[in-house]
Amino acid sequence: MLLDGFESSSGTTPEFKAFYRTFKREFTKELMSIGATNVQMNRGHFYVSGFFTSATGQIYYFSLSDVRGMDYTIMWNPDSCMAQLLYRTADSYHDFTGGMNQYVPIGEGMALNMNVR
Repeated sequence: MLLDGFESSSGTTPEFKAFYRTFKREFTKELMSIGATNVQMNRGHFYVSGFFTSATGQIYYFSLSDVRGMDYTIMWNPDSCMAQLLYRTADSYHDFTGGMNQYVPIGEGMALNMNVR
């Protein structure tokens, strides 16, 4: 997943809109490959968040924080939480605080690398 060239702006840029469309399509496919259902995503100001239900019925929240500069972070500090997808259990699709934060490196296979039950 290429995170290259996000211009900082007070509005949503065409590059981020294109990234969001691709991320949504590909991450939804990955989640469905592990049996997840009811995938819901939201696009914010250079971030993506959402919810899904695992194959066992557990709801999860996920968040990809501000992507501007993420290519630099992934290259020079890949263990930083800024270079990873946050996910945690949730009680509902409105629970933004949920369980303990967990992280998975950004890239192909994120859903397979998540510890979901």
